[in-house]
Amino acid sequence: MRKNKKSNFQNIISTRMWTRNIKLVVFLVSFGLIGATFLLKSYAITSSEPPMGLMIQVSSLAPNTTPATLKTYLSTIRKNHRDKSKPGYINSIVLQDIADQNGNLLTSYLDVIKPFLPGGSTPAFDRAFIGTIDLNWSGSGSKYIEGIANATFRDKNVNLSKTVAQAFKKRYPLIKTDWYITYEANLAGFWDSNIETNYLTYINQLTIALSSVTSGKTFMWSPAFWTPYRNEPDWALPGLKTNFNDLFSKIQAPIILNFQDFVGQSNGNSTKEDAVIWLTYLKQNVPSLSNIQINVEQFKQNTDGSIVPGDSTELPAREKYYVKNGIKLGPAWEIRYWYKRLY
Repeated sequence: MRKNKKSNFQNIISTRMWTRNIKLVVFLVSFGLIGATFLLKSYAITSSEPPMGLMIQVSSLAPNTTPATLKTYLSTIRKNHRDKSKPGYINSIVLQDIADQNGNLLTSYLDVIKPFLPGGSTPAFDRAFIGTIDLNWSGSGSKYIEGIANATFRDKNVNLSKTVAQAFKKRYPLIKTDWYITYEANLAGFWDSNIETNYLTYINQLTIALSSVTSGKTFMWSPAFWTPYRNEPDWALPGLKTNFNDLFSKIQAPIILNFQDFVGQSNGNSTKEDAVIWLTYLKQNVPSLSNIQINVEQFKQNTDGSIVPGDSTELPAREKYYVKNGIKLGPAWEIRYWYKRLY
């Protein structure tokens, strides 16, 4: 706020004092209205938003998001979004990619996050899910087809994930968390039994490895359907149903499917209605999958690949649409875009 200078008032003669007082009253009333409008703008956006969680992709924070900036985000959540009786409640957090490609913990950020996690000195979340690493695929083809089919690559991911998990537990022994499966997937391609089998092999390897570090935990996974149901070939649907039932009945650990709605990254090609159709399909056709929620993408990906915060009107409306359709909101990607939209 810019302050008025005393000289603006000292030169006013006494016969004009009443004019000054009137102007001052008008200024204060106007400023108050502006301030009230600002406060309403800051909180009106969150006032109708249902409870949800957030995700932090730790590996991509640097250099644009500093540890100090991240601390501001987390402190704001603890201050403004922790009352269960009010809208905008943030209940959980997912940490993605907490180490570099060599398995070294990104401690400059994790040390900042630590107090805000369950078991920390000033917790800001009811529940936390810890992901480990997301290794780059340097082979031919897609990481999600050829990569997941490569046993050596799968083993490398699992072994390094266990090393990272052990390092996290050693550095932060009091933190109470569940696990997150970082390796994503295109569920629309699971009509291919080879893809389903490769993911099942990987997920069971990973859950066994991480459970050996801390047992009895729930695992969260956040894959997506890259193709809307309306564009999925009819011939693919029987295979999808068979393979989804095989996958989720054979995963050897409790799992939450935090399904990406794919609205942000598809640049509008997939809609909130498409997301509900796919989620309804899973509920109706995969009885072994009992815990499904939705990752409401907090960003918009432009045609040039750049990512910006989602629309301040569209996103709350999308969130409410999911809740209206009986869908629980899970941790959403990602904290930076959520914060910039609101603040």
